[in-house]
Amino acid sequence: MKYKIIKRGKRRKSLLKSTEISAHIPEIGEIKAQINAPEIKIPEKKTFKKLIKLLTDDVHFLLIKFFIRWALIAVPCGVFVGAVITFFRAAVIEANAFRADHRTLMLCLLPLAGLVIVFLYRKAGFDHDTGTNDMIYAAHEGIKTVKKHKAPIVFAATILTHICGGSAGVEGASLQVGGGVLEPVSVFLKFGKNDSATLMMCAISAAFASLLGAPIGSAVFAIEVSIIGSIQYAALIPCVFASLSSWGITKLLGLGRESFTLLEVPAEFEPRYIAAVIALGAVCAATAIVFCRSIEGCHIIWEKFFKNPYIRIAVAGVVIAGLILLLGTDIYSGAGYKAMDEMFLIKMPIYVFAVKIALTSMTLGAGFKGGEILPTFFIGAAVGSALSGVFGLSVSLGAAIGFTAVFCGVTNCPLASLILGAEMFGGTGIMYLGTAIFVSYLLSGYEGLYSAQVFYQKKMKLRRYGKEKFLRARKKSN
Repeated sequence: MKYKIIKRGKRRKSLLKSTEISAHIPEIGEIKAQINAPEIKIPEKKTFKKLIKLLTDDVHFLLIKFFIRWALIAVPCGVFVGAVITFFRAAVIEANAFRADHRTLMLCLLPLAGLVIVFLYRKAGFDHDTGTNDMIYAAHEGIKTVKKHKAPIVFAATILTHICGGSAGVEGASLQVGGGVLEPVSVFLKFGKNDSATLMMCAISAAFASLLGAPIGSAVFAIEVSIIGSIQYAALIPCVFASLSSWGITKLLGLGRESFTLLEVPAEFEPRYIAAVIALGAVCAATAIVFCRSIEGCHIIWEKFFKNPYIRIAVAGVVIAGLILLLGTDIYSGAGYKAMDEMFLIKMPIYVFAVKIALTSMTLGAGFKGGEILPTFFIGAAVGSALSGVFGLSVSLGAAIGFTAVFCGVTNCPLASLILGAEMFGGTGIMYLGTAIFVSYLLSGYEGLYSAQVFYQKKMKLRRYGKEKFLRARKKSN
Protein backbone atom coordinates (compact mmCIF):
# COMPACT_ATOMS: atom_id res chain seq x y z
CA MET A 1 0.00 0.00 0.00
CA LYS A 2 1.32 3.39 -0.96
CA TYR A 3 0.85 6.66 0.99
CA LYS A 4 1.54 10.22 -0.04
CA ILE A 5 2.69 12.71 2.56
CA ILE A 6 2.71 16.43 1.63
CA LYS A 7 4.90 18.72 3.70
CA ARG A 8 6.09 22.32 3.15
CA GLY A 9 4.87 22.36 -0.43
CA LYS A 10 7.12 19.55 -1.51
CA ARG A 11 5.97 16.10 -2.48
CA ARG A 12 7.56 13.19 -0.69
CA LYS A 13 6.93 9.61 -1.47
CA SER A 14 7.00 7.02 1.19
CA LEU A 15 6.38 3.39 0.71
CA LEU A 16 5.08 2.08 3.96
CA LYS A 17 3.24 -1.08 4.48
CA SER A 18 0.50 -1.52 6.99
CA THR A 19 2.77 -3.62 9.18
CA GLU A 20 5.37 -0.83 9.22
CA ILE A 21 2.68 1.68 10.28
CA SER A 22 1.78 -0.37 13.30
CA ALA A 23 5.46 -0.50 14.20
CA HIS A 24 5.83 3.26 14.06
CA ILE A 25 2.43 4.01 15.74
CA PRO A 26 1.82 1.52 18.49
CA GLU A 27 -1.46 3.24 19.55
CA ILE A 28 -3.19 2.50 16.26
CA GLY A 29 -5.64 0.19 17.94
CA GLU A 30 -6.74 2.82 20.32
CA ILE A 31 -7.16 5.31 17.48
CA LYS A 32 -9.34 2.85 15.56
CA ALA A 33 -11.44 2.31 18.64
CA GLN A 34 -11.96 6.04 19.01
CA ILE A 35 -12.88 6.36 15.36
CA ASN A 36 -15.49 3.62 15.62
CA ALA A 37 -16.90 5.12 18.86
CA PRO A 38 -19.91 7.47 18.65
CA GLU A 39 -18.93 11.10 18.09
CA ILE A 40 -19.27 13.48 21.08
CA LYS A 41 -19.40 17.23 20.27
CA ILE A 42 -18.04 19.59 22.90
CA PRO A 43 -19.54 23.11 22.53
CA GLU A 44 -17.03 25.84 22.01
CA LYS A 45 -16.91 29.11 23.98
CA LYS A 46 -18.01 31.01 20.90
CA THR A 47 -21.33 29.15 20.95
CA PHE A 48 -22.11 30.42 24.45
CA LYS A 49 -21.14 33.95 23.46
CA LYS A 50 -23.45 33.78 20.46
CA LEU A 51 -26.28 32.52 22.66
CA ILE A 52 -25.78 35.31 25.21
CA LYS A 53 -25.61 37.91 22.44
CA LEU A 54 -28.80 36.52 20.92
CA LEU A 55 -30.63 36.79 24.24
CA THR A 56 -29.32 40.28 25.08
CA ASP A 57 -30.21 41.57 21.62
CA ASP A 58 -33.82 40.42 22.02
CA VAL A 59 -36.24 43.36 22.10
CA HIS A 60 -37.98 42.16 25.27
CA PHE A 61 -34.69 41.92 27.11
CA LEU A 62 -33.83 45.46 26.03
CA LEU A 63 -37.22 46.72 27.19
CA ILE A 64 -36.83 45.06 30.59
CA LYS A 65 -33.33 46.51 30.87
CA PHE A 66 -34.70 49.99 30.03
CA PHE A 67 -37.50 49.54 32.58
CA ILE A 68 -35.14 48.54 35.41
CA ARG A 69 -32.53 51.17 34.52
CA TRP A 70 -34.98 54.07 34.63
CA ALA A 71 -36.69 52.72 37.73
CA LEU A 72 -33.33 52.89 39.51
CA ILE A 73 -32.73 56.44 38.21
CA ALA A 74 -36.18 58.06 38.20
CA VAL A 75 -37.50 56.87 41.57
CA PRO A 76 -34.65 58.35 43.68
CA CYS A 77 -34.72 61.51 41.56
CA GLY A 78 -38.49 61.80 42.02
CA VAL A 79 -38.19 61.37 45.78
CA PHE A 80 -35.46 64.00 45.95
CA VAL A 81 -37.33 66.52 43.78
CA GLY A 82 -40.56 65.86 45.69
CA ALA A 83 -38.85 66.53 49.01
CA VAL A 84 -37.27 69.75 47.71
CA ILE A 85 -40.54 71.01 46.19
CA THR A 86 -42.43 70.14 49.37
CA PHE A 87 -39.99 72.22 51.39
CA PHE A 88 -40.34 75.00 48.81
CA ARG A 89 -44.16 74.90 48.98
CA ALA A 90 -44.07 74.95 52.77
CA ALA A 91 -41.88 78.06 52.64
CA VAL A 92 -44.26 79.76 50.19
CA ILE A 93 -47.27 78.91 52.39
CA GLU A 94 -45.52 80.41 55.40
CA ALA A 95 -44.61 83.49 53.37
CA ASN A 96 -48.23 84.00 52.32
CA ALA A 97 -49.43 83.53 55.89
CA PHE A 98 -46.94 86.10 57.14
CA ARG A 99 -48.04 88.56 54.44
CA ALA A 100 -51.69 88.08 55.38
CA ASP A 101 -50.88 89.08 58.97
CA HIS A 102 -48.85 92.15 57.89
CA ARG A 103 -50.58 92.99 54.60
CA THR A 104 -50.01 96.73 54.30
CA LEU A 105 -46.41 96.65 55.47
CA MET A 106 -45.40 93.83 53.13
CA LEU A 107 -47.09 95.39 50.11
CA CYS A 108 -45.15 98.59 50.74
CA LEU A 109 -41.96 96.51 50.63
CA LEU A 110 -42.76 95.05 47.18
CA PRO A 111 -40.58 97.60 45.27
CA LEU A 112 -37.64 96.85 47.58
CA ALA A 113 -38.15 93.11 47.04
CA GLY A 114 -38.01 93.74 43.29
CA LEU A 115 -34.67 95.51 43.60
CA VAL A 116 -33.25 92.56 45.54
CA ILE A 117 -34.50 90.12 42.88
CA VAL A 118 -32.86 92.06 40.05
CA PHE A 119 -29.62 92.30 42.02
CA LEU A 120 -29.56 88.54 42.71
CA TYR A 121 -30.20 87.61 39.08
CA ARG A 122 -27.63 90.03 37.69
CA LYS A 123 -25.05 88.96 40.24
CA ALA A 124 -25.59 85.29 39.32
CA GLY A 125 -25.29 86.02 35.59
CA PHE A 126 -28.98 85.56 34.70
CA ASP A 127 -29.53 88.95 33.09
CA HIS A 128 -31.65 87.48 30.30
CA ASP A 129 -33.52 84.77 32.17
CA THR A 130 -36.06 82.81 30.13
CA GLY A 131 -37.53 80.93 33.09
CA THR A 132 -39.46 77.74 32.36
CA ASN A 133 -38.50 77.90 28.69
CA ASP A 134 -35.03 76.67 29.69
CA MET A 135 -36.60 73.49 31.08
CA ILE A 136 -38.76 72.91 27.99
CA TYR A 137 -35.79 73.51 25.69
CA ALA A 138 -33.69 71.06 27.68
CA ALA A 139 -36.53 68.52 27.55
CA HIS A 140 -36.70 68.37 23.76
CA GLU A 141 -33.07 69.14 22.87
CA GLY A 142 -31.25 67.30 25.66
CA ILE A 143 -28.91 70.27 26.14
CA LYS A 144 -27.99 71.17 29.70
CA THR A 145 -29.47 74.69 29.82
CA VAL A 146 -30.55 74.52 33.49
CA LYS A 147 -27.76 75.47 35.90
CA LYS A 148 -27.58 73.92 39.35
CA HIS A 149 -26.77 77.22 41.05
CA LYS A 150 -29.98 78.73 39.64
CA ALA A 151 -32.22 76.76 42.03
CA PRO A 152 -31.47 78.79 45.20
CA ILE A 153 -31.77 82.09 43.27
CA VAL A 154 -35.21 81.16 41.92
CA PHE A 155 -36.22 79.91 45.36
CA ALA A 156 -35.31 83.21 47.06
CA ALA A 157 -36.85 85.38 44.31
CA THR A 158 -40.17 83.52 44.46
CA ILE A 159 -40.36 83.78 48.25
CA LEU A 160 -39.71 87.54 48.01
CA THR A 161 -42.43 87.94 45.39
CA HIS A 162 -45.00 86.06 47.48
CA ILE A 163 -44.19 87.50 50.88
CA CYS A 164 -44.51 91.04 49.51
CA GLY A 165 -47.82 90.46 47.70
CA GLY A 166 -46.87 89.95 44.06
CA SER A 167 -49.47 88.15 41.93
CA ALA A 168 -47.69 85.00 40.77
CA GLY A 169 -47.69 81.24 41.12
CA VAL A 170 -44.95 78.86 42.20
CA GLU A 171 -44.83 76.17 39.52
CA GLY A 172 -42.38 78.02 37.25
CA ALA A 173 -39.93 78.25 40.11
CA SER A 174 -40.70 74.63 41.07
CA LEU A 175 -39.79 73.40 37.58
CA GLN A 176 -36.54 75.32 37.59
CA VAL A 177 -35.70 74.15 41.10
CA GLY A 178 -36.41 70.55 40.07
CA GLY A 179 -34.29 70.87 36.93
CA GLY A 180 -31.51 72.59 38.86
CA VAL A 181 -31.21 69.87 41.49
CA LEU A 182 -31.20 67.07 38.86
CA GLU A 183 -28.67 68.71 36.53
CA PRO A 184 -25.69 67.34 38.56
CA VAL A 185 -27.19 63.83 38.20
CA SER A 186 -27.01 64.15 34.42
CA VAL A 187 -23.37 65.26 34.64
CA PHE A 188 -22.41 62.53 37.12
CA LEU A 189 -23.96 59.73 35.05
CA LYS A 190 -22.45 61.18 31.85
CA PHE A 191 -25.77 61.24 30.04
CA GLY A 192 -26.02 61.91 26.34
CA LYS A 193 -28.67 64.11 24.77
CA ASN A 194 -31.46 61.52 24.84
CA ASP A 195 -30.97 60.57 28.48
CA SER A 196 -30.52 64.22 29.51
CA ALA A 197 -33.80 65.11 27.80
CA THR A 198 -35.55 62.22 29.56
CA LEU A 199 -34.14 63.31 32.92
CA MET A 200 -35.44 66.86 32.40
CA MET A 201 -38.88 65.44 31.61
CA CYS A 202 -38.65 63.49 34.85
CA ALA A 203 -37.87 66.74 36.67
CA ILE A 204 -40.91 68.44 35.11
CA SER A 205 -43.25 65.56 35.98
CA ALA A 206 -41.90 65.23 39.53
CA ALA A 207 -42.22 68.97 40.22
CA PHE A 208 -45.78 69.15 38.86
CA ALA A 209 -46.85 65.99 40.68
CA SER A 210 -45.60 67.35 43.99
CA LEU A 211 -47.28 70.69 43.37
CA LEU A 212 -50.64 69.59 41.93
CA GLY A 213 -51.09 66.12 43.41
CA ALA A 214 -51.84 64.64 39.97
CA PRO A 215 -49.00 62.23 39.11
CA ILE A 216 -50.32 60.71 35.87
CA GLY A 217 -51.42 64.04 34.42
CA SER A 218 -48.04 65.51 35.38
CA ALA A 219 -46.19 62.69 33.61
CA VAL A 220 -48.23 63.16 30.43
CA PHE A 221 -47.75 66.93 30.64
CA ALA A 222 -43.96 66.47 30.77
CA ILE A 223 -43.87 64.41 27.56
CA GLU A 224 -46.50 66.51 25.76
CA VAL A 225 -45.48 70.10 26.50
CA SER A 226 -42.15 70.36 24.68
CA ILE A 227 -43.18 69.22 21.17
CA ILE A 228 -46.86 69.77 20.39
CA GLY A 229 -48.22 66.99 18.18
CA SER A 230 -45.38 64.53 18.84
CA ILE A 231 -45.58 62.84 22.21
CA GLN A 232 -42.32 61.32 23.44
CA TYR A 233 -43.68 57.95 24.60
CA ALA A 234 -40.17 56.64 25.29
CA ALA A 235 -40.05 58.95 28.32
CA LEU A 236 -43.47 57.90 29.65
CA ILE A 237 -42.32 55.19 32.08
CA PRO A 238 -39.43 57.28 33.50
CA CYS A 239 -41.79 60.22 33.99
CA VAL A 240 -44.42 58.04 35.66
CA PHE A 241 -41.79 56.63 38.04
CA ALA A 242 -40.58 60.15 38.88
CA SER A 243 -44.04 61.66 39.33
CA LEU A 244 -45.42 58.80 41.44
CA SER A 245 -42.41 58.81 43.77
CA SER A 246 -42.52 62.61 44.04
CA TRP A 247 -46.24 62.60 44.78
CA GLY A 248 -45.77 59.81 47.32
CA ILE A 249 -43.09 61.65 49.31
CA THR A 250 -45.17 64.84 49.22
CA LYS A 251 -48.18 63.01 50.63
CA LEU A 252 -45.96 61.37 53.23
CA LEU A 253 -44.71 64.80 54.32
CA GLY A 254 -48.29 66.03 54.68
CA LEU A 255 -48.62 68.49 51.78
CA GLY A 256 -50.60 66.47 49.25
CA ARG A 257 -53.04 68.52 47.19
CA GLU A 258 -56.66 67.58 47.92
CA SER A 259 -59.01 66.89 45.03
CA PHE A 260 -62.19 68.86 44.37
CA THR A 261 -65.70 67.40 44.43
CA LEU A 262 -68.03 68.36 41.60
CA LEU A 263 -71.60 69.12 42.65
CA GLU A 264 -74.76 68.95 40.55
CA VAL A 265 -73.31 67.28 37.49
CA PRO A 266 -76.08 66.34 35.01
CA ALA A 267 -76.60 62.58 34.82
CA GLU A 268 -76.85 62.59 31.01
CA PHE A 269 -74.90 64.58 28.48
CA GLU A 270 -77.91 66.16 26.75
CA PRO A 271 -77.73 68.26 23.55
CA ARG A 272 -78.36 71.55 25.41
CA TYR A 273 -75.40 70.83 27.65
CA ILE A 274 -73.23 70.02 24.64
CA ALA A 275 -73.89 73.46 23.15
CA ALA A 276 -73.24 75.15 26.52
CA VAL A 277 -69.95 73.32 27.09
CA ILE A 278 -68.72 74.09 23.55
CA ALA A 279 -69.54 77.77 24.07
CA LEU A 280 -67.76 77.82 27.43
CA GLY A 281 -64.76 76.09 25.85
CA ALA A 282 -64.61 78.87 23.24
CA VAL A 283 -64.71 81.51 26.00
CA CYS A 284 -61.86 79.70 27.78
CA ALA A 285 -59.81 79.72 24.56
CA ALA A 286 -60.32 83.48 24.25
CA THR A 287 -59.33 83.91 27.91
CA ALA A 288 -56.14 81.92 27.33
CA ILE A 289 -55.23 84.11 24.36
CA VAL A 290 -55.81 87.29 26.36
CA PHE A 291 -53.70 86.03 29.26
CA CYS A 292 -50.74 84.99 27.08
CA ARG A 293 -50.76 88.24 25.15
CA SER A 294 -51.14 90.29 28.34
CA ILE A 295 -47.98 88.82 29.87
CA GLU A 296 -46.02 89.43 26.68
CA GLY A 297 -47.50 92.90 26.24
CA CYS A 298 -46.73 93.99 29.79
CA HIS A 299 -43.16 92.81 29.42
CA ILE A 300 -42.75 94.87 26.24
CA ILE A 301 -44.36 97.96 27.77
CA TRP A 302 -42.29 97.84 30.96
CA GLU A 303 -39.08 97.48 28.92
CA LYS A 304 -40.05 100.25 26.50
CA PHE A 305 -40.67 102.90 29.16
CA PHE A 306 -38.06 101.77 31.71
CA LYS A 307 -34.82 100.54 30.16
CA ASN A 308 -33.06 100.14 33.50
CA PRO A 309 -34.21 96.88 35.16
CA TYR A 310 -33.90 98.34 38.68
CA ILE A 311 -36.14 101.32 37.87
CA ARG A 312 -38.53 99.08 35.93
CA ILE A 313 -39.18 96.60 38.72
CA ALA A 314 -39.33 99.32 41.40
CA VAL A 315 -41.99 101.29 39.48
CA ALA A 316 -43.92 98.10 38.79
CA GLY A 317 -43.79 97.22 42.49
CA VAL A 318 -45.27 100.60 43.42
CA VAL A 319 -48.07 100.26 40.83
CA ILE A 320 -48.96 96.67 41.78
CA ALA A 321 -48.90 97.33 45.52
CA GLY A 322 -51.03 100.46 45.08
CA LEU A 323 -53.66 98.61 43.01
CA ILE A 324 -53.92 95.73 45.50
CA LEU A 325 -54.29 98.17 48.39
CA LEU A 326 -57.02 100.05 46.50
CA LEU A 327 -58.89 96.80 45.79
CA GLY A 328 -58.95 96.10 49.52
CA THR A 329 -58.62 92.33 49.19
CA ASP A 330 -55.77 89.83 49.38
CA ILE A 331 -57.14 87.24 46.95
CA TYR A 332 -55.03 88.52 44.05
CA SER A 333 -51.72 88.27 45.89
CA GLY A 334 -49.72 85.09 45.45
CA ALA A 335 -51.38 82.15 43.72
CA GLY A 336 -54.81 82.70 45.30
CA TYR A 337 -55.38 79.21 46.77
CA LYS A 338 -58.15 80.23 49.18
CA ALA A 339 -60.11 82.14 46.55
CA MET A 340 -59.78 79.18 44.17
CA ASP A 341 -61.41 76.87 46.71
CA GLU A 342 -64.35 79.26 47.01
CA MET A 343 -64.86 79.41 43.24
CA PHE A 344 -66.18 75.83 43.26
CA LEU A 345 -68.83 76.71 45.83
CA ILE A 346 -69.74 80.37 45.26
CA LYS A 347 -70.36 82.20 42.00
CA MET A 348 -67.57 84.72 41.39
CA PRO A 349 -68.07 88.28 40.06
CA ILE A 350 -67.22 88.56 36.39
CA TYR A 351 -64.40 91.07 36.94
CA VAL A 352 -62.31 88.78 39.18
CA PHE A 353 -60.57 86.95 36.34
CA ALA A 354 -59.82 90.21 34.50
CA VAL A 355 -58.18 91.75 37.58
CA LYS A 356 -56.08 88.62 38.10
CA ILE A 357 -54.93 88.69 34.46
CA ALA A 358 -53.87 92.34 34.78
CA LEU A 359 -52.02 91.97 38.09
CA THR A 360 -50.26 88.71 37.15
CA SER A 361 -49.21 90.12 33.77
CA MET A 362 -47.76 93.24 35.41
CA THR A 363 -46.00 91.18 38.10
CA LEU A 364 -44.32 88.66 35.80
CA GLY A 365 -43.78 91.13 32.96
CA ALA A 366 -41.82 93.47 35.24
CA GLY A 367 -39.41 90.78 36.40
CA PHE A 368 -40.88 89.36 39.61
CA LYS A 369 -40.61 85.57 39.86
CA GLY A 370 -43.08 82.76 40.39
CA GLY A 371 -45.13 81.05 37.75
CA GLU A 372 -48.03 81.34 35.34
CA ILE A 373 -49.84 78.00 35.75
CA LEU A 374 -51.45 78.53 39.17
CA PRO A 375 -52.70 81.99 38.12
CA THR A 376 -54.03 80.23 35.00
CA PHE A 377 -56.02 77.86 37.21
CA PHE A 378 -57.31 80.85 39.19
CA ILE A 379 -58.34 82.71 36.03
CA GLY A 380 -59.97 79.66 34.45
CA ALA A 381 -61.92 78.72 37.57
CA ALA A 382 -63.05 82.34 37.96
CA VAL A 383 -64.30 82.50 34.36
CA GLY A 384 -66.15 79.19 34.64
CA SER A 385 -67.66 80.08 38.01
CA ALA A 386 -68.82 83.52 36.82
CA LEU A 387 -70.39 82.22 33.59
CA SER A 388 -71.81 78.97 34.93
CA GLY A 389 -75.29 80.44 35.33
CA VAL A 390 -75.25 81.88 31.80
CA PHE A 391 -74.66 78.42 30.31
CA GLY A 392 -76.99 76.57 32.68
CA LEU A 393 -74.27 74.70 34.55
CA SER A 394 -73.59 74.31 38.25
CA VAL A 395 -70.95 76.56 39.80
CA SER A 396 -68.57 73.69 40.56
CA LEU A 397 -68.87 72.16 37.08
CA GLY A 398 -68.38 75.55 35.41
CA ALA A 399 -65.30 76.24 37.55
CA ALA A 400 -63.85 72.80 36.73
CA ILE A 401 -64.39 73.34 33.01
CA GLY A 402 -62.70 76.74 33.15
CA PHE A 403 -59.89 75.35 35.31
CA THR A 404 -58.91 72.68 32.76
CA ALA A 405 -59.87 74.39 29.48
CA VAL A 406 -57.90 77.60 30.10
CA PHE A 407 -54.93 75.49 31.22
CA CYS A 408 -55.13 73.62 27.91
CA GLY A 409 -55.37 76.89 26.00
CA VAL A 410 -52.16 78.33 27.47
CA THR A 411 -50.12 75.09 27.37
CA ASN A 412 -51.50 73.36 24.22
CA CYS A 413 -51.59 70.04 26.10
CA PRO A 414 -55.09 68.52 25.67
CA LEU A 415 -54.29 64.99 26.87
CA ALA A 416 -52.51 66.19 30.00
CA SER A 417 -55.38 68.62 30.70
CA LEU A 418 -57.96 65.83 30.42
CA ILE A 419 -56.06 63.44 32.71
CA LEU A 420 -55.36 66.27 35.15
CA GLY A 421 -59.08 67.04 35.27
CA ALA A 422 -59.91 63.38 35.92
CA GLU A 423 -57.39 63.19 38.77
CA MET A 424 -58.44 66.43 40.43
CA PHE A 425 -62.23 66.28 39.88
CA GLY A 426 -62.93 62.58 39.44
CA GLY A 427 -64.51 60.92 36.42
CA THR A 428 -68.02 62.30 36.97
CA GLY A 429 -67.82 65.23 34.59
CA ILE A 430 -65.16 63.90 32.24
CA MET A 431 -67.36 64.30 29.12
CA TYR A 432 -67.95 67.96 29.90
CA LEU A 433 -64.30 68.63 30.68
CA GLY A 434 -63.06 66.75 27.61
CA THR A 435 -65.37 68.60 25.21
CA ALA A 436 -64.38 72.03 26.53
CA ILE A 437 -60.67 71.11 26.61
CA PHE A 438 -60.58 70.02 22.97
CA VAL A 439 -62.52 73.10 21.84
CA SER A 440 -60.12 75.34 23.76
CA TYR A 441 -57.09 73.54 22.31
CA LEU A 442 -58.21 74.21 18.74
CA LEU A 443 -59.55 77.77 19.12
CA SER A 444 -56.62 79.05 21.20
CA GLY A 445 -54.51 78.73 18.05
CA TYR A 446 -50.75 78.81 18.42
CA GLU A 447 -50.70 81.03 21.47
CA GLY A 448 -48.92 79.75 24.56
CA LEU A 449 -47.03 80.69 27.68
CA TYR A 450 -43.83 79.00 26.53
CA SER A 451 -41.95 80.29 23.50
CA ALA A 452 -39.71 77.19 23.57
CA GLN A 453 -42.60 74.97 22.52
CA VAL A 454 -42.30 73.42 19.07
CA PHE A 455 -45.39 72.64 16.98
CA TYR A 456 -44.63 69.39 15.19
CA GLN A 457 -47.84 69.56 13.22
CA LYS A 458 -50.55 72.09 12.52
CA LYS A 459 -53.80 72.01 14.47
CA MET A 460 -55.87 71.96 11.27
CA LYS A 461 -53.94 69.43 9.21
CA LEU A 462 -52.89 65.83 9.75
CA ARG A 463 -49.24 64.97 9.36
CA ARG A 464 -49.14 61.86 7.17
CA TYR A 465 -46.39 59.57 5.95
CA GLY A 466 -45.88 59.12 2.24
CA LYS A 467 -46.60 55.64 0.89
CA GLU A 468 -42.91 54.65 0.69
CA LYS A 469 -42.14 55.91 4.20
CA PHE A 470 -45.18 54.10 5.56
CA LEU A 471 -44.19 50.81 3.95
CA ARG A 472 -40.61 51.13 5.22
CA ALA A 473 -41.83 51.88 8.73
CA ARG A 474 -44.22 48.91 8.68
CA LYS A 475 -41.54 46.58 7.35
CA LYS A 476 -39.12 47.76 10.03
CA SER A 477 -41.69 47.23 12.80
CA ASN A 478 -42.37 43.70 11.59
